[in-house]
Amino acid sequence: MTHGRAVALLLAGLAPVGALAAAAPAAASHAPSPAAGMLQVLVSLAFILAVIVALAWLATRLRLTPRTASSALRVLADVPVGPKERVVLLQVGDAQALVGVGADGVRPLHLLERVVDVPAAEAAPHAFAERLKQLMQPGAGVKP
Repeated sequence: MTHGRAVALLLAGLAPVGALAAAAPAAASHAPSPAAGMLQVLVSLAFILAVIVALAWLATRLRLTPRTASSALRVLADVPVGPKERVVLLQVGDAQALVGVGADGVRPLHLLERVVDVPAAEAAPHAFAERLKQLMQPGAGVKP
């Protein structure tokens, strides 16, 4: 295909676009009805609300939202034992209990008679952030 022929085909393809561009000012002078404008606003608002609800659901599903702390009840440790099952060590006042959490609900496993001391690294939910801060301090590089 020659260069002149390619330009001619390109111009022929752009001809309908030029006709639409010439007709655009005439269509722009035709104002949309107030009902159409209100419908567009309502559809946009519904879309934005749907996105917010979807993001909130995703955040709770991925456990991105912080949980409120209670002085009477604390989660000391948890271990996944299956795709939807966990074993959780709870502190309730002075007592500790093991519970199983799964898709079918929460089940008591054992009420501990002795208090289990959980190491600070396991008990701290922000252990990674604290370790990163330590590594980013000057002179705290990795030692060989």
